[in-house]
This record gives sequence, structure tokens and C-alpha cells, in this order.
Amino acid sequence: MSLPPPAGRSYRLAIYTLLLLVIAGGAVASLLIERYASLHSMAHVFNVMALGTASFMIYHVWSRFRSEDELLHLANHDPLTGLAHRRYFEQRLQSLPPAPHTVVLGTIDRFSRVIGSFGHAFGDAMMKSMAQRIREAAEQHGGQAFRLDGANIAVLYPMDQQAPAFGAALAALQEYMRSPFSCQNHEVYSTLSLGAATFPTDGADPATLLRNADAALQTARRGGGDLLVPYSVELNTQADQRLDIESDLRHALERGELELHYQPQQSLRDGALAGFEALLRWRRRGELVSPAVFIPLAEESGLIIAIGDWVLEQACRQASEWSAHYGRALTIAVNISPRQFTHPSFLPKITDLLATTHIDPACIELEITEGVVMENTEQAITVLGQLRALGLKLSIDDFGTGYSSLAYLKRFPIHKLKIDQSFVRQLAPGTGDAAIVQAVIGLGRNLGISVIAEGVENAGQRALLHLWGCDEIQGYHYGRPMPPREAQRYLRSSDSMVLAA
Repeated sequence: MSLPPPAGRSYRLAIYTLLLLVIAGGAVASLLIERYASLHSMAHVFNVMALGTASFMIYHVWSRFRSEDELLHLANHDPLTGLAHRRYFEQRLQSLPPAPHTVVLGTIDRFSRVIGSFGHAFGDAMMKSMAQRIREAAEQHGGQAFRLDGANIAVLYPMDQQAPAFGAALAALQEYMRSPFSCQNHEVYSTLSLGAATFPTDGADPATLLRNADAALQTARRGGGDLLVPYSVELNTQADQRLDIESDLRHALERGELELHYQPQQSLRDGALAGFEALLRWRRRGELVSPAVFIPLAEESGLIIAIGDWVLEQACRQASEWSAHYGRALTIAVNISPRQFTHPSFLPKITDLLATTHIDPACIELEITEGVVMENTEQAITVLGQLRALGLKLSIDDFGTGYSSLAYLKRFPIHKLKIDQSFVRQLAPGTGDAAIVQAVIGLGRNLGISVIAEGVENAGQRALLHLWGCDEIQGYHYGRPMPPREAQRYLRSSDSMVLAA
């Protein structure tokens, strides 16, 4: 879809062209008259020069118009992809006719990971290719594509979301994106997260329309990507609630609203208490907020760095207190977030914390998800080695839920594998879950790594895990998460407070 000329440009073009045609016409007429009138040859030369000058002026004016067209194109288009950019997109929304139009906002899923792995030059090449695909898919169904910024795009369709053609248009857009992108001997698969809002039903002005489309897009991203989410009023309500929660979360530390609860872990070898896992809780306005709600918000906003530091400090102090009181070392496992693990300050802060609290490093076990260590394996191996050198224990959390490479696993200096509760919840002999659990236990045994299963809720699950040689369990069957004082009473009443070696 071409851009309309600016106001007055067509008028100027007509005037300049008419003027030049008059000059050229006069020169030609003069030549003809003087030729047949047999006038002096100097007049003939003069008119030839006049014709040449007119031709040059015509060429110069048209060249200027071409330059203006190029400048106009650059002023309204993204220089990398050639798509119209955000400013022109907003201008188009300002001038929409009184007929249904649908704005689709999209973002290329995991694009930052591509840049992190292959560099910005690779990312630019991929973005150009993706933009071409998006343009082709949009124009096939009457849409116009725009690049807003980074990996964010928009498509404007002259139709309502309820139109049958809209479904076909979005299916084509997503299908174009699923084809792999190849560059520099690398093949990358990508998808689009999409949010849609219709003018004028979902917003009669550009600001409202874009805000609602963006609310739908963010929901699609949180849903894991490769999704189209149409706008609904509930999305704005959810977005407002998320903003309120995030705003309160920023003050949770200073208000003393964060708590650590401790869930006991049992050794299946002798039934003794093996240690605790520290679990973060937030008491907002007197009520506990689900970690499933606030942990992702803390991760997205970057608050997880400060919160994670606080959790580590509290866990270290609690382990030190319990060890001093009972005269025995008790392990406390602490979850480390992906953002926290990859932050440059992570290792120095742990080193300072161990020095400040004077705790035995073996009392702290850091739980790191397999997705984090597999994303940048060489860097992860280096960091894990440095943590191990400090004397800390290390475990891979939620093992089996992501992508694992046995070739790398044997290089990780870890002490423990934690079987995710999704494999334990419906555990029964002869099932797929049973096969996976037994395989992980066997893998740990062969690698000399202990294995703990979480989510154990009944005696039957415990009996199977004990039969198969699992080292430890964690779950409601043995003990629920509890505040520090209650955990201390649990310690006092336990048959053994000796950490399983």
C-alpha cells in the first residue's frame, strides 16, 4: 500500500510541469518559426540552447521529485525492514474511515534469545526476513504491516475480527512465521504472539485502540507465545490488577511483607529429616498472594534480583541459627531465579553473604532450573563450578520438564536432581510417569547424584519411590510449608535432625 502524497505536492508538481512545458513549447515554436523565416543563424543557436536548458530543467525538477519521494519514504519507513514505522502507523489510525478495522499487535517470540546467541547482525538479517514474510502475509488479505520497534510489529486489516476472512488472514500470518529462518549455517524457528482489537468497538480513538490491543498481546506472551488473543474488557481489568500488584510488590521488602516458609524434606534411607526448602511468601494487605501470581511479575520487572538477595540472606541466617541451636548442620534449599542466576552480581553477593554470616556453605543448597543451565551451558558450567568451589550444594530443579542434554549433565558439578511434582502427582506402576521417575533415579545413581521427588502427597507414592531407590522426598505427606517458628517446633519433634549424607 503506497503512502499518500503530502498536501500541496500534487499542486506544485502540476505548476512546475506546466511552466517547463511552456518554456519548452516556446523554444520549439521559436525554432520552427525562425527556420522557415530564414532568420539569422545566431537566433537558431540561441533557441537550441533554450530548448536544452528547458530539457535540463525538466530533468532537474523530476530528479528533485524523485529525491523527495525517497526522503518521504525514509521519513515514513523503518530503514532496516522497509515497513512503515510507528509514526506513520499512528497517523493511519488517526485517519481511519468510519468502517471496522482491526489492529493486530505482534512480537516475535524469543527474539532476544536469538540476538543473545548469534549477535545483532544475525538478528537484523532475521528481522528483515521476518518483516518480508509478515508484509506478504498481510497484503494477501488486504492488510498493511508496520514495524513499531525491536521485534514488535503491527498489522492493520480493513475488517472486523468476526469476519471469516480475518481468521484466514491470521492463520496465514502465523503459518508464514513458522517456517525456519536460515542464516550463517544456523536454522532458527520462530513464532508470533498476537493481540487484536477492533475499531471502533474496542476503541474509538487510537490511544484506546492501541492500549487494548497491547493488553491482548501481553496476555498472549504470558500464555507462552504463538497465540492470538482478542481483546476483551476482562483483559484491562487483569492488566490493572497486575499493575497494582507490581506497584505493591516494589514496596514489599521495605514494608516487611515478605516471609520465608520452610517445607521439610525426608531421607528415604532412614526416615530422618534431611533438610528444608525455603519457599517465598508475600502477605499483601494481610492476605497471602500466590507465588504463581507475584513471582512471574518479580521476574519480569527485575525485582527478583533484590528479592532473591533477601531470600538468600534470610535462609543463611536461619540455617546458621538452627545449626547453632541444635549443634548439627541442617541444609536449607533455596530456589534461584533465572534472572538472578545470570546477573553479574550473583556470585559476588553470595561470596560476601557467606563471609558475613560465617555459615558453613554446605548448609545452603541452590536449586537452579534445568532451563537456565541449558540456555547458555558453557557459562552455566563456569558459574556452577565457582559456586561448588565455595562449598555450596547445587541441585537441578524441576528435572525432566525441559530440554536436558546428558552430554552436558555429566559436566554439571551438581549434588542433586529434583523430580518435578508433575511426574509424581499421578504416580502409579506401569505408567509413563513411573517410567520417567525410575529413569531419573537410575540416572542419578549412575552419575553419583542423589535424587529427590517433590509433590509426594500419600503413602503409596512414598512406597513406590522408596522401592525404586529414590533418596529423598518432599511434599504434604511428610510436611507442609510452615513459618520459621512452626518449622523449629517440627525440628524439635523430629526423630532425627541429622542431615542425610
